[in-house]
Amino acid sequence: MFLPVLHSLVIASVATAITFLIALPLAYYLLQYRLRWGWLLESLFLLPLVLPPTVIGLFLLQAFGQYGILGQLLAIFHGYSVIFTLTGATLATLIVVLPIIYQAIKAALLSVDQTLIEAATVMGASNWEIMRYVIIPNAYQGLIIGLLLTFCRGLGEFGASLMVAGYIEGKTDTIATSIYYAIQNGDARTAIYLSTIDIAIGIFALLIIHFLSARQTR
Repeated sequence: MFLPVLHSLVIASVATAITFLIALPLAYYLLQYRLRWGWLLESLFLLPLVLPPTVIGLFLLQAFGQYGILGQLLAIFHGYSVIFTLTGATLATLIVVLPIIYQAIKAALLSVDQTLIEAATVMGASNWEIMRYVIIPNAYQGLIIGLLLTFCRGLGEFGASLMVAGYIEGKTDTIATSIYYAIQNGDARTAIYLSTIDIAIGIFALLIIHFLSARQTR
């Protein structure tokens, strides 16, 4: 029963880290430069938010499956495939949580006083220096809240990851899929055990979010 928890923690952590590295510079760039077609790019990043996870899973199966373009490209490398692997589950989770962390980061960046950014720009700071010395120190609480919310959502991802990675005990099983199949098999004890762990992690994350939100308000 430990492996599903470990798998979920790894998938949620990797997906959260990758989406953070994608969403932070993107949100900053779109807010700073107000691109003409920025709304279209932002809409593409937010699209998974309004799609059922099964639709995302189907898209990934079509793209990375045996006959998909990306699947055939990966097969060149010694027949590698992300289908029925933790990598596939991570990829599915990454796409599902990307809109969540993007919205959280955007809100955190908007909370930074624009005059600080303008002053740093006038003083000749590069975009990287502005990000490192101005934005992150002033928006870190909002960024941490976004990371925690994204992690918790990734921890509970079910539909998309199940379609891409399936349920292979000891290999691709996660907390969410293990609970589902435990109930299917009449194993309520395992389902309750895993649910309790998931709830405990969620409560801990929410307590941190509440603490940070209270500090931010003060």
